[in-house]
Amino acid sequence: MKKTEKDPINSHWLDKLILPLFPQVKLEHLLVALILILAVVSRFYILGERVMSHDEVNHVVPSYDLYQGRGYSHDPVTHGPMQFHLLAASYFLFGDTDFSSRIPSALFSIATIAFVLFAWRRYLGRTGALLAGFFFLISPFLLFYGRYTRNESFIGLFTVILLYAVLQYMERGKPRTLYLYTIVLSLYFCTKETSFIFAAEMLIFLAIFFIREISQYEWKQSSQRDLFILLVIIGLLLVGVTLGAAILRARPGMEVAAATGEGIGNFLTPALLTTIELVSVALAGLVLIAAIYFLLKGFGWQQIRSIRSFDLLLLTFTLILPQLIAFPISWLGWNPLDYSQEGLIRTSIVMLISVIISLGIGLIWKPMIWLKNAAIFYAIFIVLYTTIFTNGQGFFTGLVGSLGYWLSQQSVNRGTQPWYYYSVIQIQMYEYLAAWGTLMAFLLAIRHRLFSLIPNVSPLEQVALEAKRKAAEEKSSDDAQDIEQIQHEEIAENLIVQPAERNFFIPGVDPVKVPAVVLLIYWAIMSLLAYTAAGEKMPWLTVHIAIPMLLASGFSIGYLVDSLIRFQWSLKKGLTLLLFPVFLISFARTVTILLGPDRPFAGMELAQLQQTGTFLFSLIAAAASALGIIYLLKDWKFFQIFKTLILAAFCILAVLTARSSFQANYINYDTGKEFLVYAHSARGPKDVYDQVWDISYRTTGGKDVKVAYLGDALYPYWWYFRDFPNKNWVKDKLTRDLSQYPLVISDDTLLEKARAILGNDYYEFKYKRLVWPMQDYMNLSLKNTWDLIKDPQMRKAIFEIWLDKDYSRYASLKGLGSLTVENWEPSGNIYLFIKKDTVASIWGYGTTPQIQESEPDPYADKLVNLIPDKFFGIAGSDIGQFDGAHDIAIGKNGDLYIADSKNNRIQRFTADGQFVSSWGVYGSVDGGSAPGGSFNEPWGIATGPDGSVYVADTWNYRIQKFTADGRFLTMWGTSGTADTPDAFWGPRGIVVNSKGQVFITDTGNNRVVIFNEDGNYLSQFGVNGMNSGEFDEPVGLAVDDQDNLYVVDTWNQRIQVFEEQGAGLNYQWNREWNVNAWTGSSINNKPFIDVDRNGHVFVTDPDAYRVLEFDNQGNIIRVWGNYSSGIDGFGLPIGIAVDAEDHLWVSDAENGYILRFSLPEISQTVNADLPAFPASASPLTFDQSTGQLAGPDGQMVYRLDTDGSQWIPLVPEGLSLLIAPGALPRKTESGEWQLYREDGSIAFRWQPDLLLWLAETSPED
Repeated sequence: MKKTEKDPINSHWLDKLILPLFPQVKLEHLLVALILILAVVSRFYILGERVMSHDEVNHVVPSYDLYQGRGYSHDPVTHGPMQFHLLAASYFLFGDTDFSSRIPSALFSIATIAFVLFAWRRYLGRTGALLAGFFFLISPFLLFYGRYTRNESFIGLFTVILLYAVLQYMERGKPRTLYLYTIVLSLYFCTKETSFIFAAEMLIFLAIFFIREISQYEWKQSSQRDLFILLVIIGLLLVGVTLGAAILRARPGMEVAAATGEGIGNFLTPALLTTIELVSVALAGLVLIAAIYFLLKGFGWQQIRSIRSFDLLLLTFTLILPQLIAFPISWLGWNPLDYSQEGLIRTSIVMLISVIISLGIGLIWKPMIWLKNAAIFYAIFIVLYTTIFTNGQGFFTGLVGSLGYWLSQQSVNRGTQPWYYYSVIQIQMYEYLAAWGTLMAFLLAIRHRLFSLIPNVSPLEQVALEAKRKAAEEKSSDDAQDIEQIQHEEIAENLIVQPAERNFFIPGVDPVKVPAVVLLIYWAIMSLLAYTAAGEKMPWLTVHIAIPMLLASGFSIGYLVDSLIRFQWSLKKGLTLLLFPVFLISFARTVTILLGPDRPFAGMELAQLQQTGTFLFSLIAAAASALGIIYLLKDWKFFQIFKTLILAAFCILAVLTARSSFQANYINYDTGKEFLVYAHSARGPKDVYDQVWDISYRTTGGKDVKVAYLGDALYPYWWYFRDFPNKNWVKDKLTRDLSQYPLVISDDTLLEKARAILGNDYYEFKYKRLVWPMQDYMNLSLKNTWDLIKDPQMRKAIFEIWLDKDYSRYASLKGLGSLTVENWEPSGNIYLFIKKDTVASIWGYGTTPQIQESEPDPYADKLVNLIPDKFFGIAGSDIGQFDGAHDIAIGKNGDLYIADSKNNRIQRFTADGQFVSSWGVYGSVDGGSAPGGSFNEPWGIATGPDGSVYVADTWNYRIQKFTADGRFLTMWGTSGTADTPDAFWGPRGIVVNSKGQVFITDTGNNRVVIFNEDGNYLSQFGVNGMNSGEFDEPVGLAVDDQDNLYVVDTWNQRIQVFEEQGAGLNYQWNREWNVNAWTGSSINNKPFIDVDRNGHVFVTDPDAYRVLEFDNQGNIIRVWGNYSSGIDGFGLPIGIAVDAEDHLWVSDAENGYILRFSLPEISQTVNADLPAFPASASPLTFDQSTGQLAGPDGQMVYRLDTDGSQWIPLVPEGLSLLIAPGALPRKTESGEWQLYREDGSIAFRWQPDLLLWLAETSPED
């Protein structure tokens, strides 16, 4: 192929002149300027619009305090100190706003792009660096966290600089590069604890590269080299054993397994694993010493010091060694987070030893270079961690606390995300361009031996240089033809050589190469593996994985671009390029229609014909564009067309990536549709703030209004009310003083408490505070993944979520109404309470806002004041204390069994409150180990006729059976969606009838399941719904003396009663009544129930802090309770049980009390003489206010006879006018009710199932 006259051999396509009047301005300059301008615009556009998120608030408030002169003390919980100093500086320069809080992140994000564009061109080539900069610009993660007050933006810049510095030092070996490396590494350690993962990855890479290098050199004795390599392998195996033991020891449930002696804990106890760790570390140390000995003896210290990878390896290790003292402190049995005087002394001793080791190694290596680097590293470290010498303890919290806290977080498993969270969810949802680009980089590196690159030479040129070098070697060996006539089959033709590179190739001399590509591919893979293995999985950590992939993608796609641009391009061939995306898009559309739910040629309806037409059009377009490509490029080889097709595919991926980035940052940033953030801040908090500010300005002329914010409303109002002098945050202990505030903001948890205190004196408004991404991707397996993939409708629904974040089809398929912006779940709300007299004073001169008054409590006239005659317990975790006491069960001898939920145990007490025993430890099946006797938030508890104790182990999805004294007997159940009888999802209620049959509310699956006493399945009933016999969040269960089953149907706000049929294996709906309670959807609003021997039904109303008592027909008898932190009310009443002496026991889950009430007798029972309800297929409810029976629509249909002996159908007034005024129904001998005309003929017959009078049809009719 001929070279063009306009592009000489020594020119690059980026050197093309754009403006003839300005010959200095080339295409490259224009593209770089455009990328940088877009970087500035994209990072600063509506930067302050989004509400401050939870994590941002944790960073901005301490920074604001520092700016205000109140100082800053490092806290490992909020990561390193660097961000806080930058934010304080931003507030000083630009003021304290949401916008200025994000300026540092935006600037660092822009600087990252600039550094990639200018610095990385040395190793990626000019095209590769330009494309990498563009990919950094459009990356959804790098853009989002470049506009977010977190550390990821800083880490992005640090990572690209550090990787560059490693390559630069390997290339040139200049000390100034080490200084740059040290400065940035120190800043990284002052920013976030992921620096430890970075350091570990770097040390492993440098160690492997060093071993590879020295293995290629000549040793004094080859046996010494072999022995060195063998020792290194053994050392690595011992390190692997150490890490494996540490991972096993940190596994959730390991302590449980050890305590119970079951499962892996039967032989691998934590003590044994700690011993294995220590022995492995000791042996690894000995092996390392031996390896070093043979290395020094066989290779020589002077030769080792000349290897640059060793310089980086030793410098990195010695600089961070004092940062790793949390490990030996933990191994010695001390707490790295102990900042007491004794703890600091222990830390200082270990630190001193590590410093001596680092100092000794550094002085042996290169004394002056090491001392300068160490001084730089720790000068930055000390200044930032001590906040310019104002917080001395910060040195220790930074040195040992950072790693200590971060290690503790890994065992917490923060985020509780699955192992495939990054590889399957985050990367495939957002960074797919980077992932495919990295894969292509790997393939190119293999094909063209490009794992190492020649600096300042494009990868394409390097391939050509290698071809020339090979040709020169062949010529020198066999006097072959002239090297200038050699043409590489694929690359060398029309070669582009940059001016600075023309004399780079010297025959017979190997050019200097640096491991750029292998470093990027290694870094991408290791980062993915490291963060996948880490206990904490959070979306922002994807940034660490994306950075090397984006750089690698710049390399690979840049290679493609350069290899295609070298060809001679005419206008016709240039226009042909447009056919490639047409082909790809139309082909993809054809395939998606064939695989989708609406297949072509499926019918003759309009929608089906439209789908067929779309399919045919796409097929024709794909075929025509393919033929056009083949015809117009007929002089091209297949491989050239194939590469162009790949490049077109990457162009489409780039457009989709940019589109995803735009959606996430500028459209869906305050909704739950996006997955790249853990918890989105909804718009609600800013709307509330605007109203608070407006009310404050109107009533006080400034920000002096008194405003209280409760519980989790701390976020974000800790920040937004920073300069309100009369603000007050109440964590959880509310008092009546709350009513002194004209403005109150509550979270979901404290809502009912706030309502109870504020009463009807306030208006209430509801707003969304937080929204979390949909989490249906949890618990995926190969089977259920395949089930999703093979369903055409589900495939299309998932594709719509991926492409448009459109959840409508998915929600329809799943029957969900909670995936719209307005009704999104999971979410958290806030509630603004405004005092009515404040509203009146503000809007007294204008239009009063439309505010809906709350409905009166229908149980208000039944409210009584009851005080417990006995109580025991207190909040805590010691014996006899409770943390989330839930259900209560009464044993055969009157003992009380209490599910101490959050302490993951069962406690047993005598009837007078004396502690007897307890059993249970924490164990989680999701965490990997939960043997019998371990619990994960047990809610329900019951006793059987033989005294056995049954426990609903809620979040282990199972039932456990014990003897009366707590000895484990058996268990059954697994996690699932009712696909098998024992597949539970959050079972809560449990009760045992007189036959020993065990009833369980499988709450998440909306059913009741029946087993025998040994856990064998008998029967089940119930599905999700609102009709009789259906459930929506069933919780509490109780049985009466006749073994009738009472079910609390929480979110349907009713109690349903079922009676046994036959041998008790089947239960049939009998009756139900509505309950004016359980309006909240909080996780704690789960009521329990019990029935006494008189048939009275007692049920808790947790969120309203009260107990309700009904008769067995649903008539309210009495109500008592209100919010209190003492025994004169309830903090959160959950469990309830009636003992043999008719005492009523209630568990207060928040205050930690177990309360006993001796109920006073009621003079007249409401339903004492009521006859049985009439038989009807429609549910009937007794209305106490009228004394009549109502149908399902609330209309009265029956009244009592005057003597109270029977129920008589009501005759509507309009109906009686058609026959005879005052006509009364008559009951026939067969029990049928009829209405008669004056002549004695039948006019109407009563239909009890329809609850209607139907006209009698005469024979003539």
